[in-house]
Amino acid sequence: MQDELSTQDGLVFKGERVVIPDALQAEITQRIHSTHIGTEGCLRRARDCIDWHGMNDHIKKYIAKCDICRKVDAKQQKETLRPHELTDRPWTKVGTDLFNFDGREYLITMDYYSNFWEIDHLPDTKSSTVIRKLKNHFARQGIPEVVFSDNGPQYSSTEFASFSQKWDLKHKTSSPGYPQSNGKAESAVKTAKRLMRKAKLAGQDPYLALLDHRNTPTQGLDTSPAQRLLSRRTRTLIPMSDSLLQPKVTKNNQGLTKNRERQSKYYNRTARDMDNLNPGDSVRVQPFEPHGLWDKARVCKTLGDRSYEVEMDNGRVLRRNCRHLRRAVEVDLKIPSTPEPVRLNSGPSQGDLQSTTTKSGRVVHQPRYLKDYVCS
Repeated sequence: MQDELSTQDGLVFKGERVVIPDALQAEITQRIHSTHIGTEGCLRRARDCIDWHGMNDHIKKYIAKCDICRKVDAKQQKETLRPHELTDRPWTKVGTDLFNFDGREYLITMDYYSNFWEIDHLPDTKSSTVIRKLKNHFARQGIPEVVFSDNGPQYSSTEFASFSQKWDLKHKTSSPGYPQSNGKAESAVKTAKRLMRKAKLAGQDPYLALLDHRNTPTQGLDTSPAQRLLSRRTRTLIPMSDSLLQPKVTKNNQGLTKNRERQSKYYNRTARDMDNLNPGDSVRVQPFEPHGLWDKARVCKTLGDRSYEVEMDNGRVLRRNCRHLRRAVEVDLKIPSTPEPVRLNSGPSQGDLQSTTTKSGRVVHQPRYLKDYVCS
C-alpha cells in the first residue's frame, strides 16, 4: 500500500483515510463505539475515514467485550427441535398445565401418545386441588410412568412431590421460561381455548365441541385421539353404524413417527444448535421481564438436555434452558497492538531467526537464508 500513502499537516493518509498509529488505536476505537451503535455500524464509520492494520478485527473484538452491549443483546436464535421420546402405549407419559379462560381457572391433562386431553375446572389453584383432579384421571386411565409439567407453584410444592412418590410416578419439569419443552400440553391449551371460545360465541355446548374433537381423525393418521386411547370410537350426534363403535385395538407408531419427522423438518429450517456449556463457564442470562438486562452468571451443573443450573453474581441460583444463556466474554477493553517481530533462538550454529504472527494467528518464520539480515 506504499503508493496509496501520503502526508498532510503531520498526518499519514491512505487515500482519504487517516492512518492511526498504535498508540492511538485504543482511544479511536472507544470514540467509534462511544454510542454503542453495533458492530456493523462502527465498522462502516471507521472504514469511511480512518485506517490501520487489523482495524476490523480490533473493532470487532472490542465490541464483543463491551459490557453495555452484551447486557442489552437480542434473543438468541431457536434451536433444532428435539421431540419427546415416542411411547409405545397410551397413558405412559402425560403432560399437565393450568390456563385461564373467561376469568376461570382450568387444568388440562394430555396423553402424549394419543393426544387425548381432559379439562377440569379449578375452584382454586392450590396444589391439593390440582392433585385431586389428577387422581380422578389416574383412577380411570391408570397411573402414568411420567408426568410432565412446568415449574408452577402447584407442581414445585412438597405436597406434589409427596404425591408423585406415593403414586410411583416420575415428575419431570420444563426449564423456567421455556414452555416449548412441554409443547404437548401448551398445544392442547391453545386448542381448548379456541374450541371453548367458538362454542361461547355460537351459544353451543362446549362439551359437545370437546367430544367431536376427540373423535376427529388426526392429520396424517387414520385414527382419532379417542381410538388411540380407548381403542374405540365414542358415540356422537353424527349417525354411525354399530360396527364402527365396536372396540378395536389400533397401533399408529409408524404414523406418529412420520408426523413427528415432518414437524421437525419444517421447524429446523430456521433453527441451529448451540454449543454445550460446562460447569464453570461464564454466561449471560436472558431476562424474562421486558427491558431487562443480560446479567452475568456461572454455570454450576447440567440438569438435563439443554437445561443448566446457573449462579448469578448476587448468589442467586437459577435453572435455565441453554436458549436463555449466552457465553460471556471477559470485560477487557484493551486493544492488542500489531505484533512486533519475535526473536527466536534456534541455536548458535543456525543463528537468530525472526518470526511474526499474522492477524489470523499463523506464525510466519523468516527464511533461513536471511539470517544475516534484519527484516523490518
